[in-house]
Amino acid sequence: MSRILILLVVVATAGGCGTTLSTGSRPDAYYASAVSGTDDASLFAGDAATLSDDAIQRILAYDYEPPALSRVALMPFGRERWSGWSEELAVASAKIKSDVLGRLRASPRVYDASYLPSILVPEKRTVPHLREAAARYQADLLLVYRSYCQSFERYRFFAADQSRAYCGVEAVLLDTRTGLVPFTTVVTHSYDVVENNNDTNFQETRLRAQLDATSAAMGEVSAEIVRFLGSAD
Repeated sequence: MSRILILLVVVATAGGCGTTLSTGSRPDAYYASAVSGTDDASLFAGDAATLSDDAIQRILAYDYEPPALSRVALMPFGRERWSGWSEELAVASAKIKSDVLGRLRASPRVYDASYLPSILVPEKRTVPHLREAAARYQADLLLVYRSYCQSFERYRFFAADQSRAYCGVEAVLLDTRTGLVPFTTVVTHSYDVVENNNDTNFQETRLRAQLDATSAAMGEVSAEIVRFLGSAD
C-alpha cells in the first residue's frame, strides 16, 4: 500500500500528468563484470534450496534479446471493477482491451496479440504456473498486469460534482522460453470527470474517471512494450 501511495504522490506533484517507472536496459559493461564475478556465491546456505548459485550466476549473466517474432498473451491480475456496472462502462472497458491489442499488433515484432483464455488462467498465479499456461497457448511472451485506483471527490453547490481519479497500471513481461521477466513498468495517470445527467449516481462518475485514467495508463504500458521489443531486423 505504501508503494501505491508513493506513486500517487509522484503523480500529484507532476500536476496530474502521467508518470512512468520502468526497467532500463543493461549497459554492455555489465556483462564483462558479470563474467569476472562468476566465483561469487551465496552467503546463505538455505538459498540453494530454491536456486543453486550456478543457476543464479547463469541467470544474471544471460544477455536477453526479445524474440524476432512473437505471440503475446495478456492476462489481467485481479478483478475488473467497471464492466459489471453499466453497459456504457462495459463497452469502454472492452475498448481499452481492443486498443491495447491494436497497439501491440502494430509492432513488427508481434504477429499476434490476444488475451489468455480464462479457462487457461491458473488457479495458482505463480511464475511457473503462468509460464506453463503461456506455453500451452503457444505464447512467446505473457504480459501480466494489474490496475489500482484512488478517487477524490469535489462537491460543489452551484455546479456539477467532480471526481478525480489517480490510477496506476503495473505490468510485467514474462518470456515463456527462458522464464525471465526482462521488462517491468508502472504507469500512473490522473483524470478529472464531471458528473452528468447520464450517470446513474456519483459512483458511476467516479468509475468513469477511474476508467479514463486507467485507459491512459494502459496506452502508455502497451507503447512501452512495443519500444522494448524494438523494430524489425
